[in-house]
Amino acid sequence: MESPLDLNDKAPDKPQDKLGLEDIVHVANKIGLEFVTAKREAERLELLKPTVRARVTLRLDDGKLSETKLRRLTETDQEYIDFLEKLIDAKGESEKLRIRYESYKNLFEARRSVLSYQKAEMKLL
Repeated sequence: MESPLDLNDKAPDKPQDKLGLEDIVHVANKIGLEFVTAKREAERLELLKPTVRARVTLRLDDGKLSETKLRRLTETDQEYIDFLEKLIDAKGESEKLRIRYESYKNLFEARRSVLSYQKAEMKLL
């Protein structure tokens, strides 16, 4: 299973736990842009779902089938099933990127808090 803080995301030549705030912002920005692209594709496919269903229905409709049978044939047609699987994959990719993006935002906030705490601690000494 892939970690939300994927090793492929780290800044060059820096271990994951040594990323600075600037590095984290850079990686979060990169993943955020990937998330936007993936979400856009998932939304595009969601909007096309009725169109694909209608196209399959038109292809199958010979004028002799009942609406119920035509709906069943449409929903079990391989073209429609393939489209639904593509939609599910796109939504899954979008969610995965959203989680990674949120993880880096949380990491940034945690590191910033630690730095603030250390700074306040230094003032006490």
